[in-house]
Amino acid sequence: MRVRLLAVLASLSVLTSACSLPFANPSPTPTPNARPRSTATITIVQPPASSVVTTTTLTVQFQLTGGRIVAVTSKNLTPDTGHIHLSIDGHVLSMNYQPSATVSLQAFAPGPHSLQGEFVAIDHLPFNPRIIAREIIEYQPPGSS
Repeated sequence: MRVRLLAVLASLSVLTSACSLPFANPSPTPTPNARPRSTATITIVQPPASSVVTTTTLTVQFQLTGGRIVAVTSKNLTPDTGHIHLSIDGHVLSMNYQPSATVSLQAFAPGPHSLQGEFVAIDHLPFNPRIIAREIIEYQPPGSS
């Protein structure tokens, strides 16, 4: 019994050590205090909330206030420069260096979907707190009615 207990404890020790290796978590979450704070705000101008989209492409227009969109990636972070990540249902579809984007909806099922724009720092990671605009749209692809 004691030998079996020692074997179990040794196995747990190896497993715990392996889980703390750097490759065990390839995308570490940044420490909240390490991220810059921005006073920027973002809103979705088009499409309006609760829109019914009947085409296979969607053009999204954002309004960014208090921030500037730049087409560079850098670790020299500033609180007012970055770009916009456009997501649907939590899946990033585009990284935008302008206040609008057109994306395909063909991979999405008919029904409601969460549309999100996030103003992120120039290193592609979020500000703290995050700067997000969200709304729900209804997708009704052509021929689905």
